[in-house]
Amino acid sequence: MSARGWPQVRRALVRPTFGESPQLLRVGIAGMPQPFWPFYRACVWMSGLYFRIASRGEVVGRENIPQGGGWMYASNHLSSADPPLIAAILLPRWVKHMAKIELFQRPVLGFLFALGGTFPVRRFKSDLGALREAQNLLAAGEIIGMFPEGHRSETRALVEAHPGTALLALRSNAPVLPVAITGSEAFRRGPLIGIQQPRVRVVIGKPFRFNHQGRITRVDVEAAQGRIMREIAALLPARYRGVYRERFADLPEKAAVDLAGSARARSA
Repeated sequence: MSARGWPQVRRALVRPTFGESPQLLRVGIAGMPQPFWPFYRACVWMSGLYFRIASRGEVVGRENIPQGGGWMYASNHLSSADPPLIAAILLPRWVKHMAKIELFQRPVLGFLFALGGTFPVRRFKSDLGALREAQNLLAAGEIIGMFPEGHRSETRALVEAHPGTALLALRSNAPVLPVAITGSEAFRRGPLIGIQQPRVRVVIGKPFRFNHQGRITRVDVEAAQGRIMREIAALLPARYRGVYRERFADLPEKAAVDLAGSARARSA
């Protein structure tokens, strides 16, 4: 084996065995495995099968999903089940998610996350590396999954969003697909909750984009952040809107899709 190839092999072996070193925590480092489509598809397919068996699922608004090109979804976040649940709905498209960098510090788990196309982000900081990675993926026609709140809500209701999703939407000018989830908080009690088959609903809104030109200011980011969270809140019943319930007091108590009465729903 060449001297150049050995470090690659050594990193690939050491990483899942002993965890991640600070050097390997940078986005795009060669030590991370290349994302592997068959691995991703198998994992997401099995997740989708589990959700079909373990929940009474409903998906509303499939017709709003863009059929091609790069775009991002923005969703509320209730449990760790949310990313695979949405990914299963979007198959056969491949969704690339940001995940908190702490997950990549865990032996084996971080390696598997990277293998599935997930890349790390330093939350609560201006992680320009993760932002550039997401922009490059969008420009290449990929889908990026975003949870603007940055973490799961402990109360199931919306919490204050972080600016990362809005900044990415402004810098990339990619379409944003709003998604609202209800009921998946039940899975925080563990996979055995599936015996009770909780009711889970995923509502997909109409995509929109900002088409921003020029320098991005804090006012621009705040306005974009407000628009994104309003679109999500409008798809949620009032009890899930949390800090945005009063901020968007003009929204009806019921989700917009319920008031419309014409949205088509299908089993997840």
